[in-house]
Amino acid sequence: MTFTELIDEYTDHLRAINRAATTIKVRASHLRRFRDYASGCGVDHPSRVTASIIHAYQRLLSRSVNARGNLNSPELCNRHLAALKGFFRYLKREDHTAHDPAAEIEYATQPKRLPSAILTPRQVRKILRRPDTRTVLGFRDRTILEVFYSTAIRRRELIRITIDDVNLEAGLLTIRQGKGMKDRVVPLGKIACRYIETYLNGIRPDLVHPDRQTRALFLSRIGRRMDPSTVKHLVAKHARAAGIKARVTPHVFRHSCATHMLQNRANIRHIQELLGHNQLTTTQKYVRVTITDLQEAHRRHHPREKDR
Repeated sequence: MTFTELIDEYTDHLRAINRAATTIKVRASHLRRFRDYASGCGVDHPSRVTASIIHAYQRLLSRSVNARGNLNSPELCNRHLAALKGFFRYLKREDHTAHDPAAEIEYATQPKRLPSAILTPRQVRKILRRPDTRTVLGFRDRTILEVFYSTAIRRRELIRITIDDVNLEAGLLTIRQGKGMKDRVVPLGKIACRYIETYLNGIRPDLVHPDRQTRALFLSRIGRRMDPSTVKHLVAKHARAAGIKARVTPHVFRHSCATHMLQNRANIRHIQELLGHNQLTTTQKYVRVTITDLQEAHRRHHPREKDR
């Protein structure tokens, strides 16, 4: 089998084990890029790839510049390496190759960055109040913002929500096929429940198109399931209207919800479940965000700060 045919077989394998479509698409793209690099080195089959070729490719990626004119981040380089590791591990297991040249190659160390932007509770309230709830789309937008802040869900998780996923009586929301294709159940706050109930009874019916029946909870102005770009745009629009200068996205609401709960002494394990993180280490970055409270605590409690 050729290099390309083996990539196709591997992506078929990923589909068979129910990997997310986006994951498969990205990994296939990374593998095709490596195939082209290897071909330029005179290597036309995975069985001829060596660890030194992968090391050289890793160095090339780290020195390459992206579309914004910046060097590729360690995170991006590691995603490329992860695709290669999965590919060559599969080839060896299926006896397409005699060895795994990527097995011993180490990932680049990734800097531990804090979330890019965290809103204060006051800023969140200002954004929540911006949509004109006297209009159909305004009330829909307010409901979306309330759900984002209440549940800390991702943008793509929000647009997949159906009417059947909402349990207003129990105050629960089922998120289906979140990141990693995993379902989870998260609490819906009482205010978010109130807005959803009103939206379902008095707002959503006005958005339903008679020829486009759908169980999607949130609908566009033409009665279709909302798309990610529309949701991103409405969040940014209402943040600008609220006078927030920072770039506000649905993920900023996610970061802010997690951070505010930790600041109010929520258990980090509960935050992990809310966010749907597999590893606690992924959630722990929010603990570091709460260090922003240190300056205020220092000002209020350090004895020297009380001197005049």
